Amino acid sequence: MSTKTPATSTDLKSMLRDPFGIALVAYYLLMAVVGMLVPDDILQNHAWAREFSDFMAGIVPQIDRVTALNIKPDVNRFYFSVLWAGSPLLFVVGLLLVFNGRKHQYAIWTMPFLKALGIMLVCVLVAVGSQWLYGMTNTTNRTLKFMAGNVVGRSFWGSVVWVHGSVIFAAGFCIHLAGWLTGYIPRNIEKNRMAETHRSLHDE
Repeated sequence: MSTKTPATSTDLKSMLRDPFGIALVAYYLLMAVVGMLVPDDILQNHAWAREFSDFMAGIVPQIDRVTALNIKPDVNRFYFSVLWAGSPLLFVVGLLLVFNGRKHQYAIWTMPFLKALGIMLVCVLVAVGSQWLYGMTNTTNRTLKFMAGNVVGRSFWGSVVWVHGSVIFAAGFCIHLAGWLTGYIPRNIEKNRMAETHRSLHDE
């Protein structure tokens, strides 16, 4: 009988112990606190906040789309501007976390290409569906109102779905693609296949 721990469970535990995993959680909690502290009149009372938000909206169209929902528009415009301004740092942390996962053999380093592609496509569909389809156009949607209009929903859930998740996914995709292009992942798959065959013959 196999006593292996499921790969996803093992990966999650390893990530939470990894220094970059800790940094990722700390960053997320910091941004959540920022989201809870943004005052409703941030854009009305501070010219720098308006200029900053307008600048970021010129780079990231999503910010205008969130603002156009007219659900706490000033708060969301500024908060999502802050989230996207910090996204390069989050991206680097995500890259280092996944890259460092070679030591722990995260599933992404041994996953067949088509399986990984399927998972990534599902992630893209979820991200696109939540931002550009029904969820981001129907302002009576309770989930949308929770993520954009509630301080807890915006800080702990909306930020993940609309920003953090997309950035981490992009980091994982870049690392996985590099792993295939360099031949590192195919070599890992072959090594694991040979080790599994050896264990099977030994058990017999």
